[in-house]
Amino acid sequence: MALELRALRGFVTVCAAGSISRAAERLHIAQPALSLQMKNLEEEFGAALLERTPRGVLATAAGEMLLTHAADILRRVDVAYEDIRTAIKQPQGRVAVGLPQSLAKLLTVPLVKEVCAEWPGIDLQIIEQSTGYIPQGLLTGHLDMGMTFGGTPEPGLRADRVLEERLLLVGPPGALSKHGRNGINAAVSVPFSRLREYRLILPAGLHGLRSLIDRFSASHSTDLQVIAEVNAIPELISLAAAGAGFTILSHASVQEEWRGGLVSCARVAEEGFTRQVYLCRAATRPASLAVTSVWQRILAITGKLVDGGQWPVHRFTAGGEGADIQR
Repeated sequence: MALELRALRGFVTVCAAGSISRAAERLHIAQPALSLQMKNLEEEFGAALLERTPRGVLATAAGEMLLTHAADILRRVDVAYEDIRTAIKQPQGRVAVGLPQSLAKLLTVPLVKEVCAEWPGIDLQIIEQSTGYIPQGLLTGHLDMGMTFGGTPEPGLRADRVLEERLLLVGPPGALSKHGRNGINAAVSVPFSRLREYRLILPAGLHGLRSLIDRFSASHSTDLQVIAEVNAIPELISLAAAGAGFTILSHASVQEEWRGGLVSCARVAEEGFTRQVYLCRAATRPASLAVTSVWQRILAITGKLVDGGQWPVHRFTAGGEGADIQR
């Protein structure tokens, strides 16, 4: 079997476009030539890969299997081209980074500024999304790396544990500790069992923070009063500030508003009620020089934010390795 890379690229483009004619326009080739490529590909595999419907072209079951392999093969070829062309000196190419809202708030500005200044050949993409979707994006190749929360990362991912964040109960001004200028240890403390007394507005669904809260609630036999579910961190903070309810967020998510007196906060007094932060990428997909460079820069920026007090944490692991350091 002698597969042509251009046929694989054509197949991936057809699946993405949902139409052979649209795919031909994107690839700047004639439609009959692309149709012939698809026919030859199906003959090569001895199976129908595409299904023609009145609304366009869809991948068959065999086509879906090929699509997964083709995306990985083409990504590996692109990585090889990037490394050879740059002679391992100047990183180039796309690097897509998936960040949850609370971490995007801290990392996006310094990361974009530093990468653009130092490596103009890197096409950096910051994609903000719920942590529940980041692992799948890494495994499918839509993301090159991402930061996630929680326990053991999914199989197929290389994950470096970066740090462990403290979690806070957040409410309107005057309800809890007045402001955070004196540090988290100066905040009042609330036992986890008393959280059932607060009307809570929490993230929903696949949100990593909600999964952590639910697991902790179940293990401590504490039923929480969840009156509403909102996935956007800014809106959760605004709702708490307005007195619509209380919420639970990391210190990093709410520290600016707490220091400014827009909200009040309390430490949740329960060992282990913290959030672990991981930097992840697909274990089986080779990392280009550009991906490796951005990976190391994220770890370096995280370290600077922690050391400067801009990212208050419970435990910090420099570079994702080594012994934990209490903060």
